[in-house]
Amino acid sequence: MPSPSPSEKLSLAASSTVYTYHCLCTHLLLATSTPLDALPTRNNSPDAAHMMPLPPPPAPPTKPRRPSNESPAPPPTDHYGLLLSTRLEHAPAMVTSDSGFEKRYLQRCARCNLVVGYHLDWHQFAADRAGRRDDVVYLLPGGFVTTSEMIMGKTPATSAAMGMVAVKEIKT
Repeated sequence: MPSPSPSEKLSLAASSTVYTYHCLCTHLLLATSTPLDALPTRNNSPDAAHMMPLPPPPAPPTKPRRPSNESPAPPPTDHYGLLLSTRLEHAPAMVTSDSGFEKRYLQRCARCNLVVGYHLDWHQFAADRAGRRDDVVYLLPGGFVTTSEMIMGKTPATSAAMGMVAVKEIKT
């Protein structure tokens, strides 16, 4: 039996359960229908960040039109995830390492300012678009605890479990 594709994995892992995640300071940051462990991770990056698709921004209201020969709508997915109480840095940070550099737009906890994720720039995907890619957020492992773990007083282990990466320089 062939292995499911990443989109099929998201659909299989998603359920009617809403999983909530908190920052290490206990601030609620994330609600998703797919547990973080079931999300795909970045294989080409030393941080092994979880890649969470984000819903598209709401479309402005338009006048109803008759159906035409438009392209079909994308297939529905059962996954839904939202960032809550995070602060997006509008100026990108350049992260350099031995393998190259990335332009990242950091997502921080709105309470304690901990970096919990980031968005990448469209130029890193050889796209003809510019600016921040808003359809996916990369969530750093070790920056979140589930609500049940928080209630029980558990925190992530030391830096080894947090996926710490040797970064040479960050410029903002």
